[in-house]
Amino acid sequence: MVIESDWLNLTKIARSGQTFRWREAVNNAAIDSGTTADDPPSDSLYIIPALGRELRARQLSPDRVEFACSDNEWRDVWARYFDFDADYDAIASSVDPDDTFLTAACEAARGLRMLRQDFWETLVSFICSQNNNIPRITGMLNRICGVCGGFPDAERLRGIGRGALSSCGLGYRLDYLVRAAEQFLSDNPDAFIHTYDYESARRYLLTYHGVGPKVADCVCLYGLGLTGAFPRDVWVKRIESKYYGGPFPIEMYPDTAGVLQLFMFWYERIGART
Repeated sequence: MVIESDWLNLTKIARSGQTFRWREAVNNAAIDSGTTADDPPSDSLYIIPALGRELRARQLSPDRVEFACSDNEWRDVWARYFDFDADYDAIASSVDPDDTFLTAACEAARGLRMLRQDFWETLVSFICSQNNNIPRITGMLNRICGVCGGFPDAERLRGIGRGALSSCGLGYRLDYLVRAAEQFLSDNPDAFIHTYDYESARRYLLTYHGVGPKVADCVCLYGLGLTGAFPRDVWVKRIESKYYGGPFPIEMYPDTAGVLQLFMFWYERIGART
């Protein structure tokens, strides 16, 4: 099926730092989402492993994407994954016109959407993201999938053992992941976490060994769809210092700050150089 929207650019989404396992097929060869920002965009096929499925998508034009799924599967699964309940024009229009950096970021990022990902996969992914870059995160997750025979649920990750996972190049993150799996299985957060507001979810995530404020905010945003979360990594802190002289005014955008953060991150890291 074909979806038409000027807020649906697969290349921007793949390289936005919110997901790490998308693969881009160029000349019939799969390239993962860790490709560098300077790689030229293409109209090639994207292979999207998510939510226990695999979706193939092709950018036909700037505002048309072809998805290899039925209408029912799109409605029941992928529309929510691609956040089609949100009005991205309204989000961009809500920006203070005097904020020239954010206005430019929203315009340059047009086509970028926030993905609503699986909570457990997002937790694992952003634990791996600590003190790391996108290509290395992608490599770690791919190696974990190779060892585990696909992206592991918490039971599989705990069961595979530290010895097998030691070949994945995780470093100190290995202990964090094993302990996260143990706590996840003990707490069963899927039974309650989706009912939590942002502050409650963040407090809960900070109880995981090795999960700090930035990782907790990323999981709130991308794994729970709590768009008031505003993750601050090195790039965002640099943006705040460079353009705002202090903290970004989150209070002006209580329900959309996280989406705007994604636009700012993409623009400063990639968009302003293209």
